[in-house]
Amino acid sequence: MPTVTQWRVLVPIKQGQNGKSRLAHLLPHGARADLVERMAQHVLDVLSDCFETSNITILSPQSPENWTGQWARDEGRGLNCELAAWRALQGDTPVLILHADLPLLTSNDVQALIKAADYGAALATDRAGQGTNALAIADGRAMDFCFGPDSRLRHIAQYPDMPVVQIDGLSADLDTADDVRFIQSRGFTL
Repeated sequence: MPTVTQWRVLVPIKQGQNGKSRLAHLLPHGARADLVERMAQHVLDVLSDCFETSNITILSPQSPENWTGQWARDEGRGLNCELAAWRALQGDTPVLILHADLPLLTSNDVQALIKAADYGAALATDRAGQGTNALAIADGRAMDFCFGPDSRLRHIAQYPDMPVVQIDGLSADLDTADDVRFIQSRGFTL
């Protein structure tokens, strides 16, 4: 099993006017942009407690301010193509891809996913059990990234025995009004 220092971590962060657009009926643009930034900073802080900052890469269209880790430019090819391009540069190094909209994420949640990847790979699903919020690939295996609707089923179809982790910190993403209510009930404020 790879050590924590061997892992490379990628955090895709959507920037600009489209961040959390599904919450437009609840929050104006400025509040959504602030929310995206706060959640991303929280996720990066948690990851920095688990990994060397130099092993953490932000995938975004613009270079992030005040970030001392790595940055990969999002070329606008679509998330799955961007992930595949970044992964190709990592070779067989263990990789963790984790979305930036996980406001309840803790270091223990990250460790649980890494531990589940002892099998070789593990997936963290959303609260509905349909999406993929994080993917840990420890053994260099091939993976066609299928983030988007029903991504959990499409990722699991590639490796039916891959463990699926569903704990609050990894499953509580922020996409819908129900997600807002859920994270607020756990103490997160918008």
